[in-house]
Amino acid sequence: MTIKPLLLSAFFLILLSACNKKESAKSQKQDLSKNATVETDSLSEGEETPRKESINLFTVMPKDSSDIAFVSLSDIYPVGDEKDTLALPNIEKLGKHDAQYFAFSKNYRKRFLSKTNITETDSVFIYDYAKNKLASFLVKNLKTVAMLNGYSSEEDWPYHNYDFMIGFEINKKNLNGFSEYYRDALVYVGKENPFSKEGLKPISWKKIAQKEYPSKSLKKEDQNTLKGTTVGNTYSYKTSSYQYFLQDYLDSHKIIYARRLLVTDSKTKEIIIEKLYSQSEGTSPTPLNYENGDDVVEQYTGKLFRNKPEVVFGFLYESFGCPAISIIDKSNEEIYLQCDNRH
Repeated sequence: MTIKPLLLSAFFLILLSACNKKESAKSQKQDLSKNATVETDSLSEGEETPRKESINLFTVMPKDSSDIAFVSLSDIYPVGDEKDTLALPNIEKLGKHDAQYFAFSKNYRKRFLSKTNITETDSVFIYDYAKNKLASFLVKNLKTVAMLNGYSSEEDWPYHNYDFMIGFEINKKNLNGFSEYYRDALVYVGKENPFSKEGLKPISWKKIAQKEYPSKSLKKEDQNTLKGTTVGNTYSYKTSSYQYFLQDYLDSHKIIYARRLLVTDSKTKEIIIEKLYSQSEGTSPTPLNYENGDDVVEQYTGKLFRNKPEVVFGFLYESFGCPAISIIDKSNEEIYLQCDNRH
């Protein structure tokens, strides 16, 4: 699963070299957040509304070259309201340097946990789906910290509330064996581990004839998206439960503009889900597995969650938003990661 080619491999390092336009980044995030809801009766003026998902999944990133990894929960704990003195302590009193990364005192931690519906007896579960490796930590044993986001620097002093990411500090030594930069790791905070022990499988695509692609009319909006494109290669992948069909669509320069995914029941041939992944200002189709090397994997499928149907994901790079995990059933559910993308 990828936010963008370079973002995945070095998310935090890329942020450090990015522009410092905080206001622009903040407004872009508000405009492009998926499935946003507005509940003005319970929000302070100017406060962002967290996305509503059936399960909140977060990401983990390294904190520069230190021994610290960081899990941001800012997508469910917005602190943009400068008048909210309970969200963050007085930043100017901390000073330009110390304010860049600091632990919450007892009162601020208590408020953070209350607003995010997290208790001290909950656990932070970090699951690397590429390695099928799980680490868990009791919340009561973790520091709650604020970290200056990568779009801000000392030049922006005095810092604003929205310059900070809020979350948990993890010691990197406890994540040994995880993917580089934790790019394949998902984080859940709660009472029980939601991740399945079965593990996911990389999809090994096989070229097939175009006539083998299931016959199903394009949705009207997809027809508009694909206007002016031509059909390219066709691929398939099969498991005991499902068969996956993928169709390339090329632009006038013969470059992949979009891909259409159909997942069918292996026995009945019924189409379960249909997805279109297309080029836009903030998105681009990912390469297929192993196209850029034997160790480059983007698309995964399988039993990710213990109490949900199988999933499939990894078809789209995201510049401004967060990647989504598609549930393979008639609900057509998309679970967007809470990735705190401030680009």
